[in-house]
Amino acid sequence: MKIIQTKLKDMPSSLLVELGSYRYSVFARGEGWSIPSRLSTPGQEYDRFDRSDVTWLIAWTAQHGICGCARLMEWHEPDTGLTPESRSSKTQLPAWEMSRFSARLEIDSELPLSILWHCVQLAEQSGIRFLYSAATPMLEHMFEKNQVVYEPLTAGVIQSEDNLFAVRIPVHQPHLAEKFRGARRFSPEEVLPTLGVSVSWGSRGR
Repeated sequence: MKIIQTKLKDMPSSLLVELGSYRYSVFARGEGWSIPSRLSTPGQEYDRFDRSDVTWLIAWTAQHGICGCARLMEWHEPDTGLTPESRSSKTQLPAWEMSRFSARLEIDSELPLSILWHCVQLAEQSGIRFLYSAATPMLEHMFEKNQVVYEPLTAGVIQSEDNLFAVRIPVHQPHLAEKFRGARRFSPEEVLPTLGVSVSWGSRGR
């Protein structure tokens, strides 16, 4: 299993298509999420947050292809009508949003934890203090079972997901560090020979 780190604008076109197909199978067909008509591509799932500068972490194997993913982007606090002075100082700290977080448990039961570890590592290396993410009860159970530090949040904090509650995840995760410390991420170029995809670079401003 390799974890690929890439910006959307730097993603080879064939890998982008494979990612769109994976997302469709998980979120559109599997979860029943709707796809806006203006973003609709047959068998592909994209949304308005697929901008060229967002970072993707993609779990991939030669046998199974894409097995999991997570999207990292700058998090903006929703407009709650509060003055800056009345907001908690904790919410003012640098943060990213982690969305489209998924993993095929039948391939690797620890893959969600591995992807999360790479997310918090990348965030910490970028000076980020927290990840904000949508979560499911199953994911919350996995967090608790594996001593992942997180904090449930009120509704409306996460804007890019539907029908899910939000959590805040600090980048300091001692139990994940104990399990996954030393695991590295790969650039698309490093895995292209085994990916078997054509190199087609270019900016995409979705």
